Amino acid sequence: MGKGNKEGTSKQFRWTKPMEHVFLEILAEEAQKGNKPSNTFKAVSINRVVEAISERFKVQCDAKHVENHLRTVKNQWQIICKIRGESGFGWDDNMKMITCDRATYDAAVMAHKQYEPFFNKSIDHYDEMDLVVGKDMATGSFAKIFADIDLDDGNQDSVLVDCDNEEAEEVRTNVSSSGTSKRKRKIVQESVVDEQIKFVSEQLGKIASALEQFTADKTPQLYEQVMSMEEEGFDDDFLCSVFDYLMSHESEAKAFLVKSKKHKKIWLQKFSQG
Repeated sequence: MGKGNKEGTSKQFRWTKPMEHVFLEILAEEAQKGNKPSNTFKAVSINRVVEAISERFKVQCDAKHVENHLRTVKNQWQIICKIRGESGFGWDDNMKMITCDRATYDAAVMAHKQYEPFFNKSIDHYDEMDLVVGKDMATGSFAKIFADIDLDDGNQDSVLVDCDNEEAEEVRTNVSSSGTSKRKRKIVQESVVDEQIKFVSEQLGKIASALEQFTADKTPQLYEQVMSMEEEGFDDDFLCSVFDYLMSHESEAKAFLVKSKKHKKIWLQKFSQG
């Protein structure tokens, strides 16, 4: 532990990497057991982490420390998802690593300093983070819109709008007439759904554009880099089949382009093994 926190009793609880490993390992298990209803862990799950951290590391950990750190992990996950959704970044699923070239790296770090820890290096405990907070980020908005809107709610209307993937803003309108209530409710519902449809359409357009641009600009470069691995001992026919595969798997092709020769060789060896 850090200075001034030797006994783990200071107000600012400091999480070490071994502590975070235990934290994510336990909550991932709890999520798989179904102890995460409505994207919120049950108290028994939080208490299990509290007890494990306190006993293993001889510190004074309480539920508030665990809940605060869970918020920190959610914020980290949001950054990871945001980066992966932006143009110019690849994803190596074997290494659990966001990939990019030097120019993209420099521009991104200059604009968003908080992105730097997540570039071109394996993300620790990625799979556990996905179990613990991934579902929150991926399904939050749509789950709120299509699962939480009740069209037969009497005279009091409640529409949940997921504004920041962490908390929902509840908009309530009380009206005296049930007819007026239903009309207002329908307007709010349609407005929210229209906004989501517009957002999805824009994102699909960006994806299609990015794939089209990749196919047009990177095909010769991809072919050259794949075939250059012949000097590392790979068969010419095998490399041609790799090129054909990558041409139909754009995300993997992008990742291949930014890998070092060493990591290209590792990837090709894994690919050859099926």
